Amino acid sequence: MTCPPSCARIRERAVARDARGLADLVIALSDAERAETARHLPDLRDELRGFGGYGELLRIVGAGVLSGPAATAAWLTRREFADPWPRLDELARVLATRPAGWQADVAARLGRKIRTPDDRDVPLALAVLRATGATPPEHDPLVTAWLRTGPADDDPLLGPLLPRIFEAEGVGRELREERLTPAPTPWLSLIGRLLAAGRVSRAELLDGCLRRFLRGGDGIGLRFFVRLHEMLDPTPQEAAARTRDYLRLLPVAPGPVAELALAQLRRGGPLEPADTAEAAGALTFRAESKLALGGLRLVEGETDGATGHPYAAELAAALATAFGHASYEVQGRAARIALKRAAALAPAGQVLAEAVPLLPEALGVRVAGRFGGEAAREEQPEAFTPPPLPAPAAPGPFPEPTLDVWESVHTWVDGERWLAAFVRRAATDREGLRRTLAGQFGGHPQVHPQESWVEVSDWIDALAAQVTDPDPEPASASTGPEPASASTGPEPASASADPEPASASADPEPTSVFARPERAAGAPEQAVGGLEQTIGELLEAAWSGAVRLLGLHPSAGRLGGSRGGPAAGWICEPLAGPLGGPLGEPPAGPLAGPLGGPLAGAMGGPSAGLGARSQPSLPPADEVAPPHLFLLRRLDEIHRALRAGTLPPVLLATPTLTTGHLDPAVLVERLAECAAVDAAPLPADLAQALLRLPRGRHPEAAGQAARIGSPAAATAARWLAEGGLRDPETHVRWSYLDGATDRLFDEHEPAERPYQIRLRPVLRAEPTGLEALDELLTTRTRWSWFRSRGLLSWWPSLLPSHREIVAADYLPDVLHPGVAARWVRNLADADGPAGEAMALVLACQVARAEPEAAALLVRMAARGDLPAEEVGAQVALLLRRTPHYRQRPIVGVLADAARQGAYEAVWRLLTRLLPALLPALGERARVEHTEAVTLAADVAAWAGARGPIPEVSAYATAGGRSRFARACARLHDQLRHGGPVGRGRVHEGEEESVA
Repeated sequence: MTCPPSCARIRERAVARDARGLADLVIALSDAERAETARHLPDLRDELRGFGGYGELLRIVGAGVLSGPAATAAWLTRREFADPWPRLDELARVLATRPAGWQADVAARLGRKIRTPDDRDVPLALAVLRATGATPPEHDPLVTAWLRTGPADDDPLLGPLLPRIFEAEGVGRELREERLTPAPTPWLSLIGRLLAAGRVSRAELLDGCLRRFLRGGDGIGLRFFVRLHEMLDPTPQEAAARTRDYLRLLPVAPGPVAELALAQLRRGGPLEPADTAEAAGALTFRAESKLALGGLRLVEGETDGATGHPYAAELAAALATAFGHASYEVQGRAARIALKRAAALAPAGQVLAEAVPLLPEALGVRVAGRFGGEAAREEQPEAFTPPPLPAPAAPGPFPEPTLDVWESVHTWVDGERWLAAFVRRAATDREGLRRTLAGQFGGHPQVHPQESWVEVSDWIDALAAQVTDPDPEPASASTGPEPASASTGPEPASASADPEPASASADPEPTSVFARPERAAGAPEQAVGGLEQTIGELLEAAWSGAVRLLGLHPSAGRLGGSRGGPAAGWICEPLAGPLGGPLGEPPAGPLAGPLGGPLAGAMGGPSAGLGARSQPSLPPADEVAPPHLFLLRRLDEIHRALRAGTLPPVLLATPTLTTGHLDPAVLVERLAECAAVDAAPLPADLAQALLRLPRGRHPEAAGQAARIGSPAAATAARWLAEGGLRDPETHVRWSYLDGATDRLFDEHEPAERPYQIRLRPVLRAEPTGLEALDELLTTRTRWSWFRSRGLLSWWPSLLPSHREIVAADYLPDVLHPGVAARWVRNLADADGPAGEAMALVLACQVARAEPEAAALLVRMAARGDLPAEEVGAQVALLLRRTPHYRQRPIVGVLADAARQGAYEAVWRLLTRLLPALLPALGERARVEHTEAVTLAADVAAWAGARGPIPEVSAYATAGGRSRFARACARLHDQLRHGGPVGRGRVHEGEEESVA
């Protein structure tokens, strides 16, 4: 079809992207030219699709040439024309030249197309409405979308849309964050300016708020209108004129709205007796104590000095309703008013007599004496006698070694069983071992190439592969750093020395294709929270799968976890780009040449070495946690000894108890077995065996070991005679992010509760002279935490006599995502002092209200090693410093533990925790505060506790009739004299004022 001259000129302006010239041209078209151009509009659209910004241009053309309002609205809102930042000035100018009725129709259609405030057509619809001056359609999403664009004093839509905020659904939610303090936020500020300028009417705004309140809704949806009403601050005359509306709000409006209505009724002056009776009946029916007490004050004021009140029946009914209220304070106040105003209420005495059974017995007896009726007798709860603590459970024997657990070797028990059976069979029946492993692993175990090996199952695969298909290379060709040795001589080794990598390895440790550049000394660290760990885990899994699928050379490496990787739970490196280095930096190193670097083997270049099996290698010491590296050293030395043919006949460190402990006599037997065949025990295996010995000296076993005569036995003899490892000093330091700065709480307390908390373990140990142990006990600095998380379950078994060390290493994980309860249970069954780190691990279980939290407290209390006071102090810190924990679940855990027999330990815990569970002076006491003090009073009575708690005494001596005040008085009396005070009920949702 031949394009007419007008269409050609339009196309020329559009191709030039001249929006203004295009608008001028469209406006100047004759009716015939408009119709001709409209017919060619689809062709013009197809032609301009390849040009940037063509949607704006085609909208201008369509707005000027299409004749039907429906077709125009459909054209303007085509999805293909959508632009996140549309330029609409020229479009609005074109629309303004069309007939007024046509404009109004198009504008209304555009407004009704809006479905949500985020609709892509919101800017278009509002721009057209503003430009044409058309009346906006009555469409609720249009109102909320307009509100989201923000206020402007000169907005032409203020007049037609501002009154609609009181009617349109969704407005309250949209404006829920508007506040008056410390300064009015944008919309409230704008309305205040309009009000001051006389552009809006106070009466219209007040009536609009009341209409909105009467329509109903929840507290969040009405929050903005409550604040607007507060800003308007009605005069007594304005409040009195709206008495009927405020009365209608009292029975069912959300609490804040009902409180507002009650305040306005009081402001409006004395109510008519009928209105007072109506308000009192509505308020005493409310569950909120504050509102019910407000209704009782109306009854009391109305009956002051009266005799035979004309509305006695209605007022008595309000009191009768209050007799059955959930709050004891409301019940008591209603009973006192009934007795005090008996003369005024005498005509309706029967109503009160019938409600007497709703009162507690003591109050009911008094009211019945005046009005009649029968007080309900309260059943006295049977006194609870807590049971004694259960006897500590003895650990069971460790299961026999076996190879049949090869599918679950990632768990510590089955992993130890498999290793023990493997070493024994390798020494006594290598051919039988080969056949067994070949059957289990499907002929040939799969050994996956990777830069360093951090999973137990990978090492198990490598051991099985070495037996089923021995590597012809000598043991010296193994990659990775040389293992630290457990020296059998008397020379001590530095506890802080870093392990040195092997310098003469035939296959030096490769550099990952994705490795980050080393940080220069003294360079600032950047904290990015836990994001890198999550990204690292995903990339690690993706890269590992790609390596296995493509069969790349092991030096192709892995993603993330490079030297200088994320800190142990509190410092992370900058996020890495896909080819190394911080995001946005070019890759460096291994990818420099076209066929060089680690990927060359896969490409057939000079580094091709796919024929050789990938040999296991240890990760650098700063990549994994110290207990993790200690375990990997044991696996590494078994693999090296297997390749070298120097495996001993037995592993020394296989536990004899399910706690991970090793019987000293069994260790001596295993040392003697090795000496009998002149086999040297593996160094890290010996170190692990020594760590698994029970605490204390073992002189008989020490003498037997000394008589064996081997260097390893001599080392064990000294260890057994001297009592083993001395308990290290442990400490916890709390840190937080202040902007981009990592600060310590003990050096710079934050002004308000910080968002991101990290825990830093501090450990100081004396050198032992055994390199593997000294490396394990080195100062905790940095490691890639997510690479160690898979082996956290092993750690208690590595140090079963020193649980505080394991607890310290759990700290970077304890807040988020958390340490599993079963691992904490293993620590509870272990030995050794339970210090600050162990207390914090337990405190997190209590604060999270984990299902096993109470059982853990009981378990350790039964053994007599629960650090109760320190646990209480740590729970208090968690409540004060972190936003994640709530008081009521914590009180529930402590109640469960106390009722299971740990009441003495729970009381010691509460002596440090209870001050943190109380409201601040002047703060409203809530149900959880009352529950905490009530539990403390119960537990103190069971434990026979004495000695005041100043924070409780302050509330007890201040007086007051609230349930919280009475609970404080009961606990205070128990701690002073040991005398019981009656317990009161605690109800959901109750709020009380602190005297």
